[in-house]
Amino acid sequence: VISSYMNELNRYKRSYLSGARFICFLFLLPFSLLKSQNIVPKYSGFPVPVMEKDMMFYLQRTVDYNTVIYELNYEVPGKLNAEKPIKIYWIDYENGGKITQLTYAQNKFAYGIESKLIDKTYEIFEIRLVSYKKKTFTLKKHEKKGTHQLFAKLNGKDVILQKIFVNIVGGTYLKPKVKDITLTGIDIHNGEEIVEIVVP
Repeated sequence: VISSYMNELNRYKRSYLSGARFICFLFLLPFSLLKSQNIVPKYSGFPVPVMEKDMMFYLQRTVDYNTVIYELNYEVPGKLNAEKPIKIYWIDYENGGKITQLTYAQNKFAYGIESKLIDKTYEIFEIRLVSYKKKTFTLKKHEKKGTHQLFAKLNGKDVILQKIFVNIVGGTYLKPKVKDITLTGIDIHNGEEIVEIVVP
């Protein structure tokens, strides 16, 4: 009986380990493919998302036409979520404009933000992009419009941020080669478009 039991246990262990290796293989396979897949940059034909009521700005990359949207995240009408004032999602233009959520890695290391509530009474937040923390943005209410906007300083001008364009010139999907980043905003005083190009 004991011998039969041990044989069954060993068979179970072999089966379990085989299954574990197979699962690891499934997880590692896509990453190995991404690591070796070269990026072919795109430089034209980028769609312009419709500016919805709560949308602040969007981000595009030369990798493809899919676009990251940054939108106000209200806890209740008129009051932002103090922990997460901005919600982020994809418009998958290469899949019929489907809306999808960021993955954990995308949110943590690439397209997510870090927010800090610096004035609770007036709902003012300090915002930084996780992938480029050198630039600081301020999320606060527009004095005339009364709605929250994302303010930045581009080329010494006070602007409302409109879009970010990441110029990836090559590399692989796991290790892209970023040449520069273009930030575009609207001057809060005269409505002029202001552009600043930064090298990460």
